[in-house]
Amino acid sequence: MVKAYFRMKLPEVKFITLSLLIFIQAVNAFLNPTMPLLARWSPPKGCIKKQRIIIKMNEDQEEIPTKTMSVKSSRRRLLRDCLIGSCFFPAAAFAEKAGPKLPQSDWDEMLKSGKLTKAAYSVLHDAATERPFTSELLQEKRTGSYCCAACGTKLFESKTKFNSGTGWPSFYDKLEGVELETGNYMDMLAMRTEVHCVKCGGHLGHVFDDGVIWEVPTGKRYCINGVALNFTPVA
Repeated sequence: MVKAYFRMKLPEVKFITLSLLIFIQAVNAFLNPTMPLLARWSPPKGCIKKQRIIIKMNEDQEEIPTKTMSVKSSRRRLLRDCLIGSCFFPAAAFAEKAGPKLPQSDWDEMLKSGKLTKAAYSVLHDAATERPFTSELLQEKRTGSYCCAACGTKLFESKTKFNSGTGWPSFYDKLEGVELETGNYMDMLAMRTEVHCVKCGGHLGHVFDDGVIWEVPTGKRYCINGVALNFTPVA
């Protein structure tokens, strides 16, 4: 894993390093609620001085009022951003991914016929990740079921859906149509458990044990790509 880290391109290395630092600070803030955020970190000498010089160079500029934020709110936002970063970073460099269960010809036909969009195909077949805050299902409030966009298997019920603020539809429990694969998917932050459709084997997303943050009953957060789902409302 260390060798793979150094073989990465510079932007990827920067992203991983920044995500790791954010993760450490988020955990520190969560475990030490009475300690001010970043209390153990001191800026290098010269940083403050450099900032003062910049301010002096802009003396004619009108002063911008600062926006205050409670420590609790800032911690939650930082932890949320950390979770988004850990979900969005692709684990392709370390993955040994199982392929879909349907024949390739079936996947090609679904893409050709328009049953699956290119985005849905990329997620379900190639285990891609959609951009956060782009799914229309984030705003879906009706009662119903969430099914696999490829084969129609029921995966989640609307009663288990909750707003995690991470940018992807989130559920705290699954139906029998969901299967999990643990241990083969690792990024630089943590081991991840991938979520599949039990019938077609399509990639849906990942499940995390951080549901305690939102006080959900199971303590789980199924972080699912919206394009991999079709919503069927109760008639």
